[in-house]
Amino acid sequence: GMDRVTRFNVIALSGKAVESCGDVDTMILDKTGTITFGNRLANEFYEVQGISKDEMIKACVLSSLKDETPEGKSIVALAQKMGYELEGNDMKEFIEFSAQNRMSGVDLQDNTKIRKGAFDAIRAYISEMNGKIPSDLETKVMEISNLGGTPLVVCKNEKILGVIYLKDTVKPGLKERFDELRKMGIKTLMCTGDNPLTAATIAKEAGLDGFIAECKPEDKIEAIKKEQAQGKIVAMTGDGTNDAPALAQADVGIAMNSGTQAAKEAANMIDLDSNPTKILEVVEIGKGLLITRGSLTTFSMAN
Repeated sequence: GMDRVTRFNVIALSGKAVESCGDVDTMILDKTGTITFGNRLANEFYEVQGISKDEMIKACVLSSLKDETPEGKSIVALAQKMGYELEGNDMKEFIEFSAQNRMSGVDLQDNTKIRKGAFDAIRAYISEMNGKIPSDLETKVMEISNLGGTPLVVCKNEKILGVIYLKDTVKPGLKERFDELRKMGIKTLMCTGDNPLTAATIAKEAGLDGFIAECKPEDKIEAIKKEQAQGKIVAMTGDGTNDAPALAQADVGIAMNSGTQAAKEAANMIDLDSNPTKILEVVEIGKGLLITRGSLTTFSMAN
């Protein structure tokens, strides 16, 4: 049994953990990294009234050519897909994102300033320069938020050009996997820090049975205990230090090898590939192991 798990590049730290896999009723999954890739990528450009899409996209690209963040790179990639190739020869200085001003951008040779950032940050920046806030801006920002996306507002000097829709990307093939689990009688729940609207959008897209929005570490432990109180066997994956208490509480706790030491110490399995969907295979193996229950030997692994 243990070696069958090893073939999947999962190290089981106890035989009990492997056995429990076969009895799992509920899986509690973290959104970021498990269900979504965790980097929000540019999905669409929305210009505000009175601005051409062309002007907006060019400004977005210029503000992102030297931007090394996944978001920045994805803006350039999306524009390229739409046929925009910009050199950026007229760039004077790239302004990096900082937690203080919550925007990034570029100053051009002719002193044009292009900035992109959070709605409230750009709104404050524009107001300081006595610029006007377009009447349709807030609606567009809300629409993107309701879709579960992150709105990034773009402006050139004191003029707002539009909003970039950054989308949290659901990993391909998950919906089918969750359908399989449902057929095996396993319930899937997603934990996320997102607001309920965003959480519902992602949960629906990924085909989950339920979700816990605005989820704090203690909510995760609560959810596990609640399921266990109904006699359910609970499995979860995690990678952060804040996941450690929940990993310890779960019957099957799988830590990602790429995760923190605290998470790995709290878990009873470690996935060497750090593939959070591996929990699905582990549970499937567990189901097949039920027959050989008596022959399992336990070994402990030194760190």
